[in-house]
Amino acid sequence: MHSRALFVWVLIGLAAAPGAVSAQEYGDGLGIGGVLLPSGSTLLLGKTRLGNELGLEIEVAFASMSNDNRSSTDLGLGVGVLKHWNQGNEVQPYVGGRMGIAHSSSDMGEQFGGESDETSFYVGAALGAEYFVTKKLSLEGEAGVRIIFGSLGIETGTRLGALLYL
Repeated sequence: MHSRALFVWVLIGLAAAPGAVSAQEYGDGLGIGGVLLPSGSTLLLGKTRLGNELGLEIEVAFASMSNDNRSSTDLGLGVGVLKHWNQGNEVQPYVGGRMGIAHSSSDMGEQFGGESDETSFYVGAALGAEYFVTKKLSLEGEAGVRIIFGSLGIETGTRLGALLYL
């Protein structure tokens, strides 16, 4: 079974376990999870609230590939602050900002470009919503934009994530 599918089934199983629905509100506690789409993403998420509307999010990324004398490794660490609306409801829209650092290294062999190392910093903005399937399990979708420093550029994208609140 694909690791992403296994991750989703574990989250669903934990949320459906006896006692999963308690007196807690939607979004209370520490949320842990990951990005489901775009596929191939290895972004892990941690999220908690700082009061009723503000949220703090930590992102950790790791990807590694190796085959036929070629290899690459990508690492990333980011932090974001999100403002949520409709606290206590099943659907909670949010807007926020993020910043982080990413490092990529690769060795593609002499005929494919040799070795490369790149470290970049980014700042970005996101607009999205978190939908709570239960009080402990949520799905979030968002659209965002990033300005990347190091190899100056602008990135846009969307993502779908899942979080389990402890």
